[in-house]
Amino acid sequence: MRVTFPGTRRGGLLLRGLLTVVFVAAAGMKFAAVPFEVAGFARFGYPLWFMYAVGAAQLVGAALLWGRGTVAHGAVLLAAVMVGAAGSHLRAGDPVAMALPALVLLGLLAGLAYARRGELMPGAMRTSASQA
Repeated sequence: MRVTFPGTRRGGLLLRGLLTVVFVAAAGMKFAAVPFEVAGFARFGYPLWFMYAVGAAQLVGAALLWGRGTVAHGAVLLAAVMVGAAGSHLRAGDPVAMALPALVLLGLLAGLAYARRGELMPGAMRTSASQA
């Protein structure tokens, strides 16, 4: 038996919508090679192709947030990108405030992945867990 709270569905849709806008915009800036993005990846010591790979991961993750049974997978993928972003800022010696947006997004994505953790279980385990 699954317990849900009033407004939870709407809140989840709103969160997924917000995350989608953020990550599609971020990916667009990477694919457009906005000077800010190019300079950031260069400052972190990453090759230019990696900026496009991160942008692709952001688009795939944003799309997965809307697939049936793939929300948790998208959240985990995007969370991994945010771990990399926060780690890159901290490794480069940036103040923690520079990593804060990535850390906030990481927290939201972790919460979403946790709320949808049943999607991450293999099918047989999901069936037996729901019967218990």
